[in-house]
Amino acid sequence: MKTDFDGHPVAFDLTGGEKGDAPHFTVLLCLGPDVDPRAVVADKGYASKANRQAARSRGITPVIPRKANERGKPGFFAKAIYKRRTYRAGGR
Repeated sequence: MKTDFDGHPVAFDLTGGEKGDAPHFTVLLCLGPDVDPRAVVADKGYASKANRQAARSRGITPVIPRKANERGKPGFFAKAIYKRRTYRAGGR
């Protein structure tokens, strides 16, 4: 699901339960209203070089934590933005 920064749904991409999140990242980038976001905040399920590059190629800053086993971790990660992400589903 794609949400705004307040956690309100904007668009979604329905997949099978056995499908991974990461391959649908570029689909989600393209869904929804015609807006130019400055950043995309996603959890580790979307962590990949390809997804980060897909965001950057659209002028969007990827705020996606790296997995522990990923190589080439950058020195900076926007922790304040990542911590601000909101979950509305499940009462969180």
